[in-house]
Amino acid sequence: MPRLSNRVALVTGATTVEPGGLNIGGAAATEVVAEGARVVLADINIEGASALAEQLNQKYGPDVAIAVHTDLRDEDAIQRLVATTVSTFGKLDVLFNIAGVFPAGDGDVATMPIEVWDDVMAVNVRSAMLTTKHALPHLRVEGGSIVNTASTHAFAGDTSLTGYGATKAALLALTKYTATQYGRERVRCNAICPGTTTTPPAQQLPEAVKDIYRRHTPAPDLNGPADLAKVYAFLASDDSRGINGETIRVDGGLLAHQPFVPDMDSLGAATATSQ
Repeated sequence: MPRLSNRVALVTGATTVEPGGLNIGGAAATEVVAEGARVVLADINIEGASALAEQLNQKYGPDVAIAVHTDLRDEDAIQRLVATTVSTFGKLDVLFNIAGVFPAGDGDVATMPIEVWDDVMAVNVRSAMLTTKHALPHLRVEGGSIVNTASTHAFAGDTSLTGYGATKAALLALTKYTATQYGRERVRCNAICPGTTTTPPAQQLPEAVKDIYRRHTPAPDLNGPADLAKVYAFLASDDSRGINGETIRVDGGLLAHQPFVPDMDSLGAATATSQ
């Protein structure tokens, strides 16, 4: 029997995009359906979410997926989303908070427009808190799993994406607080931190930029959304029942190495040591 049979999952930020294919949310939704779950795909891009729902229903059987247009900045919309999930499928077992934004205006601190900061906070952190808040009454009935989506930007700084990085660090704290407060009620909460992933937007980056990311990732290539999806499905399943409040980096080793290692590799030099 598939390990997610009879589970109902709510996935934010789950779409298919043309060109490019599945984003991380879309790949995670596809994986849990393949594992036996039914899913609700929530996104402001209802065309992409609906297209994915249609694909899943055609491949895995009718009525395994629905798409719900949701502006995650709006608490009333989130309440309706959770209510729609439960009224359609009868319950809620899994919540994947994957939706996030990284707008062009999210630069350095000195030039940060407050409107950009507030919007990134609203979509990336506030919405994860609100989906969790409104999902909890249902998750607490029989237990369940919440997976938040942070980033390697939570651990190290960058020349831009200040708001994005701050939200991802905040999600790690939200994960631990949720795990602490509801773990005894069999509600687990963990976080996944992707590194550079070949999502549809990343596929459009200049090759010179992608080469930099590859150079700093000690893996044969960058992870794709499907690589992340396997970890989401694992954390949704009983196979991970002993894991709660954990942060799992799925970055191909991006943050595993000393910063100078790629330069040493290009020189063909061994790391110097001193006593």
